[in-house]
Amino acid sequence: MNFKLYLIFISVLIVWVFLILYIAFQKPAFGYSNNKEFIQSVNRCADYLERRMKKEDKIPRKLLLTQAALESNYGRSRYAIEGNNLMGIYQFKNLHTGMTPMGNPNATFRVAKFKSKCHSIEYYINLLNTRDSYKSFRNERLLQSKIHINDVNRYFHLLYNYSTNPEYPQLLIRTYKEIKELGF
Repeated sequence: MNFKLYLIFISVLIVWVFLILYIAFQKPAFGYSNNKEFIQSVNRCADYLERRMKKEDKIPRKLLLTQAALESNYGRSRYAIEGNNLMGIYQFKNLHTGMTPMGNPNATFRVAKFKSKCHSIEYYINLLNTRDSYKSFRNERLLQSKIHINDVNRYFHLLYNYSTNPEYPQLLIRTYKEIKELGF
């Protein structure tokens, strides 16, 4: 009889451990109804992703928040809603898997779809950390780390090629001011 109770106890304990681990390591859900809640959701996702990243690969949080807000209109864009794409990421291969831009069905690109909003942020982090076109960003991040500063404004001008809009750095600056007004 004691052995049977012992097995039941161990079984219940194992189930609880797996449940706790599942909850602790599950990507955070995005739930928001306003700009502030959107930024909080992006922050939770970034916290989750950074747990398993090397310090030198982390994207400055203010930059990540600013780009997510700008690229997705605080999570209200069609691409954010239908494709979980918070970062305005295009794809040029496998066009059948992406979203067609409105009013441009013959575009040579698609807007990428992701299984979750947090996955789009994970992809964005990888993009900035690996693509040659963002080498100047990585060099600036390394420099700021070495001299112990965190000046997000210096990054904005290095991401001019993230967008086809020539005013992109100015749009980032404006969006960053909005985020600061929200308390971030």
